Amino acid sequence: MRILEKNNPIEIKGAKMSTGGRPDNLSSFLNHVNTSLIIGLPASGKSSLIKTLLNGTKQDNLYNNVFHSIYYISPSITMDLNIPEEKYLELSDDQPLEQIIEEIIENEKNLGEPDEPHHVAIFLDDAVAWLNSKKEALRTFKKIAFNGRHILGPHSSLQTFLVSQKIRSIPNTIRSMANQIFFFDSTKSEKEVLREEFLPLDKQDAELIYNHVFDEPHNFLFVNLKLPINKRMFKNFNQLTILK
Repeated sequence: MRILEKNNPIEIKGAKMSTGGRPDNLSSFLNHVNTSLIIGLPASGKSSLIKTLLNGTKQDNLYNNVFHSIYYISPSITMDLNIPEEKYLELSDDQPLEQIIEEIIENEKNLGEPDEPHHVAIFLDDAVAWLNSKKEALRTFKKIAFNGRHILGPHSSLQTFLVSQKIRSIPNTIRSMANQIFFFDSTKSEKEVLREEFLPLDKQDAELIYNHVFDEPHNFLFVNLKLPINKRMFKNFNQLTILK
């Protein structure tokens, strides 16, 4: 097969948007808008990962001091993230997910300035059942999952971290919006979903990656879909380069 290309000297210029730019102190391999998935079975290390992401390490800043507001939403509040008490929000029939999200949007909207962007993060933990069983909750969550760059107004951004035990439990529409995923060792069927939806690999190569990453307990495979295909996978935070 041959491909012939006729040159046409038309230049495409990037669009300028009044949104919160990338924070200077954010680690280069992490994203700061739209949807991230944190997937792991019980006792896999999800809670430790969340705290490390927010606190940073001696080696790397990660998300430390990146977000001006951080919200933690869960049916049971058990994790200490060192955030203000009023930003731990407990899901219940009296305080459904859609109501909580709308209130967050209202409270954080239009706080960004051209010289001082406003960045917000929401962690939704152990609450996928609400998305699967309540249509209004799913509709509202889709709004923030897809539109994190603009939903809080000019010079602002919103990143949502959806924490779940399984990828398959998350609605397909939400999975398709994710731009990065943290995946702890899991079942064969879960690994196949990860491969098909997030990895640029065939089954044999994926198995090599899994064996390399999950050689010790609590390791995770991090995939940033906004990075080049051969450099978007990490063992914990060690970048893996795929050579063919």
